[in-house]
Amino acid sequence: MKLQRNTLILVGVAFLLGAGVLIAETQRARTPEMQRAGDAASPILGFAETDVTTLTVERGNETLVFNRNDDGDWQMIEPDTALAEPGAVAFLLSRLNTDSPLQRVSMAADQFNDFGFNAPTGIVTVTLEDGTDHELILGGPDFSGNANYAVINPDPWPPADDSEHEVLVVSRDVANGINRPLEEWLMPVEGEVEGDGEGEGEGE
Repeated sequence: MKLQRNTLILVGVAFLLGAGVLIAETQRARTPEMQRAGDAASPILGFAETDVTTLTVERGNETLVFNRNDDGDWQMIEPDTALAEPGAVAFLLSRLNTDSPLQRVSMAADQFNDFGFNAPTGIVTVTLEDGTDHELILGGPDFSGNANYAVINPDPWPPADDSEHEVLVVSRDVANGINRPLEEWLMPVEGEVEGDGEGEGEGE
């Protein structure tokens, strides 16, 4: 009887220890998930779209500059002067201040070319009413090909030899917003197609 009682005690202790380890492991497993969820909730850049006065998009040898007037309308001032397509501007700004990074990784200075920052896909600068600038430099595609590497407000840039930067992995939508064809950044001119059609009719 005494042996059976000792055995039961040992089984009970083992059960309690096992339960404690299981609870501890469960809590530890949940912590990284909560941290990742917190990171995912943060936008790529923190700004209110209504505070943006100027949007500059540099891509290759082309620079596009847009200003928002007092009525809230967007005007392209470079490379042409024309009324901008508000949907194109809103799409890119929304990707920056609404979308969250897919991942965050570290980049040493000697990995500059590996991440595609030697020939950026684009550089976006957002200027706010208070004069504050936010900059995003979009590098090359990640290994999946469905996202790009990006750095925000880098200082210094290019990185110093002994520096390390946090690099974001962002949705391909950011690259799509930057690389939109020039004509899609412009508001269509009303009556342009009709006018062409009338001219052809008169020629006949």
